[in-house]
Amino acid sequence: MPFVRCYPWLLSLGLALFVGCDGVGIRNPFAKPAPAAKQTVAPPAAAPSPGTKQPNGVAARQAREAEARGTMIRTASMRGGKTSGGGAMEERLDVHDAVSRIGDDLKNTIEYSPALVVWMVDTTQSASALKRGFQEAAAKFYQELGPALAGKAPDQLTSAVVAIGGATPQFLIDNPTSDMAAVSDQIAKLPSDDSGAEPIFAAVDKALDKYGKFQSQNRAVAIVVVTDEAGDDQDMVDAVIAKARPLGVKVHAIGVPAPFGRLSGLMQTAESRRDGKPAIVQGPETRRLQRINIDFNSAGFGSQEIDSGFGPFALNYLCRSTGGAYLIVRSSALGSWPGNANVYGGEYRRKYPPQYISAEEYQQLLAGNKALAALDAVSYLPQGGALSAPATNFRAGDEAALKRNLDSAQRLPARLAPPIDAIYNRLSDAEGDRDKITDPRWRASFDLALGRAAAAKARTDGYNQMLALLKGGRKFENPSHDTWMLEPADSLAEAGSRLEKVRKQAVESLQRVIDENPDSPWAELAKRELETPIGWQWNEA
Repeated sequence: MPFVRCYPWLLSLGLALFVGCDGVGIRNPFAKPAPAAKQTVAPPAAAPSPGTKQPNGVAARQAREAEARGTMIRTASMRGGKTSGGGAMEERLDVHDAVSRIGDDLKNTIEYSPALVVWMVDTTQSASALKRGFQEAAAKFYQELGPALAGKAPDQLTSAVVAIGGATPQFLIDNPTSDMAAVSDQIAKLPSDDSGAEPIFAAVDKALDKYGKFQSQNRAVAIVVVTDEAGDDQDMVDAVIAKARPLGVKVHAIGVPAPFGRLSGLMQTAESRRDGKPAIVQGPETRRLQRINIDFNSAGFGSQEIDSGFGPFALNYLCRSTGGAYLIVRSSALGSWPGNANVYGGEYRRKYPPQYISAEEYQQLLAGNKALAALDAVSYLPQGGALSAPATNFRAGDEAALKRNLDSAQRLPARLAPPIDAIYNRLSDAEGDRDKITDPRWRASFDLALGRAAAAKARTDGYNQMLALLKGGRKFENPSHDTWMLEPADSLAEAGSRLEKVRKQAVESLQRVIDENPDSPWAELAKRELETPIGWQWNEA
């Protein structure tokens, strides 16, 4: 059956099967953005004016080309296998899968319209495994492209290649070429950069200046960014979107998931920076951080690291805003991140998508709600430590020695308290606006932050207060006992009503996170916080 006749059927099938990536429809990379209000099949091209003659087949060909450029095709080819993670089913692609899906839609496009693809590849050290995978996948794509180009114009598909790394991008194939062997050869010879600098958005901005004009020449244009990071210049995203939209250029990305509420995943050793910037930046999935930085009492290696299920915000926002897609790749071959980090998908991603809005709109949200503003502010405060492995056994008998031991033990909470208080006080003061939060992601984030901050304060101040009480004197119930043992408990009543109120606030907030956000990263972190009782009691031996 000719494709032009089965096209509506394929569109319906794609819509029926569509799941998407990062909560975004995976659309034809080379189609112009459709109107924002609806996703509809483009109307057929207008019939020629009466009396106007068209060469045989020209009108039909023009109609097909217009349809290919103007319709967002959601195809089953952009979906992949599923694997379980985080209690849900989540897509797991490798680099070959991602390149293959973009390649399949590219082949669909060149069936009816000339196209230009601009490959922009991160060449820094941390992206070396991703780059190798892309080189292999791109070589296969160009090797298998021949049949799709059979009978087409020599320049039906042209390509450009850009290396990202260092202060400025390298346009390795500057003038788009239809020489597939030359493109494949250049991709195979991509350089390596040891600076660690990744000005991704400045590079895309320059590519738009250079190649955006081709879209107005009836050639579909797509930029594909291949990177393992979020970009050093994420603050440029709004300006780049404003430039890309009028041009009709779609931007896609192949990269790793953002770590949940964090700037980077587990390891920072792949690169070193000489400019003082973080070596690795892979997140967060939201425009700004929405997660406090307080250690867990029972912290283990990687205990706070969760795969967010979304790409880093700025790149994801750029892709979505231009009608493109961010394809998340997860593979052990990529290195330490995402590795075995827990993954949530399914209902979590549908219910809790980040708000893809401009910086100005984001600031308006913060200005309109004290709880949101407080969460934003405390997410950038210095890290709060955990009261892990404190002294808990104190032998009586020698009063001077007991006092020295208690004084020494109290130094730990005295050191931990200031950063914890700064986080807790700001959140607690803004709790009155919590019920005004309508977005489920923001609400879960605020509840988790308040619950964790209150838990840290209750444990730290409670420990300090219980030591102070022992300093004031305490008698053993059993005269044969000589040691006081401070143990975790589900109460701080002995430490005073103020701290018991904070403890209850922590438990209520954390339990609310679990009850209202099941099978989510927030619930996982709240459960982890509640693994250790938020309180203290004295026992004797």
